[in-house]
Amino acid sequence: MNIILVVLFLLSTLVVFIESHNPINPVKAKTWVVITNELEGGRELKIHCKSGNDDLGFHVLRQHDWFQWHFRPNYFDNTLFFCAMDWGEGGIHWFDIYVQHRDYDRCKHCHWFVKKGGPCLSLSDHQACYHWNPQGMMLRESESFD
Repeated sequence: MNIILVVLFLLSTLVVFIESHNPINPVKAKTWVVITNELEGGRELKIHCKSGNDDLGFHVLRQHDWFQWHFRPNYFDNTLFFCAMDWGEGGIHWFDIYVQHRDYDRCKHCHWFVKKGGPCLSLSDHQACYHWNPQGMMLRESESFD
């Protein structure tokens, strides 16, 4: 019985040592998300961003204004932040603004530009533009900016 405990202790010590010296360390680097209003015509952008654990509140961005926050992605690679957005035209739009398995390897400073057609992520050599999430997938029908 004692030999099993010694082996388990040695294995767990080895795992901790390997992980602490591994570039894929369990303590993930801080990630920043920036959302900039790039709507045409000077429209204000109302946003409400959340994760499963954090509600970042409601914000109103004038054209070219921005909102930012930072966090550490989790060890399980399933960090998700989503935002509802409204500019008084076409109802509330929403988008998964940070999806760890999509974004972790490509940006530690994720700068999004919001346009009517959808948000665009600024990468080192281009912008990756996306469509809004389907309206049928809205989180709560009671979500409102009024």
